[in-house]
Amino acid sequence: MKKIKAVIFDWAGTLVDFGSIAPVQVFVEVFAAHGLAVTTQEVRSHMGLAKKDHLNALLQMDRIATAWQEVHGTAAGVQDVDIMYEELTPKLTELVSKFAAPIDGIPELLLALRSEGIKIGSTTGYVEEMMAEILPIAEAQGIKIDAVVNSSECLEGRPSPFMIFRNMEKLGLYHADEIIKVGDTVADMHEGVNAGTWTVGITTSGNEIGLSKEAWDVLSKETQDKLKNQAADRLIDSGAHFVIHDLRNLPSIIEEINAILEYPEN
Repeated sequence: MKKIKAVIFDWAGTLVDFGSIAPVQVFVEVFAAHGLAVTTQEVRSHMGLAKKDHLNALLQMDRIATAWQEVHGTAAGVQDVDIMYEELTPKLTELVSKFAAPIDGIPELLLALRSEGIKIGSTTGYVEEMMAEILPIAEAQGIKIDAVVNSSECLEGRPSPFMIFRNMEKLGLYHADEIIKVGDTVADMHEGVNAGTWTVGITTSGNEIGLSKEAWDVLSKETQDKLKNQAADRLIDSGAHFVIHDLRNLPSIIEEINAILEYPEN
């Protein structure tokens, strides 16, 4: 009988780093060092991609491309991306460890999934040296992952499915419809769709809202609901089969998917 056998999680904004704060801060700093002011909204529009791809995508945005031309007198090229990536990597590697604490309820959720025989995988736009900083801190606080695949392990990161396929290899699974991809970005949803998995988007802690826990908690319920609905719409438009506002509700989604897999004709 078919049923969900694994959940593959994103990291920042999903398991750790409520609001996905660390990457945004560093991208803004790196662009500022090259004479350009980029907004957090611009940075967040491409969140979830491998970091070099993220830089390239930002430099191709019309406003930023025009601003670069005005400041530097020429269009940004491959060498510029390489230089900025070399600056970004150590900055982000240093910062991510400060944002590696689990989001509320995550260690307990992972334990609950394991108790049901569900394997835990993960994909990320971070590279190996960044994950080397995150993993010991996260593991010490209860985030135990069976398969960790970062963007530097594959020829392409998101939106390609290759990191999910590498997870499937590590986990010993080969039926994509028995796997859920969970993430907080448009790129996460595209990754899951391209791999043929179920996709679940998370709003409250994620990039599509992009607020720290402290900033989120002081908002009125009306404002929170508005932001959650806007984020949900973007994730659904990007291919999410389900959207949840709290990852602790994932087990009920798994039950719903298992029912679909057991009785597909319904």
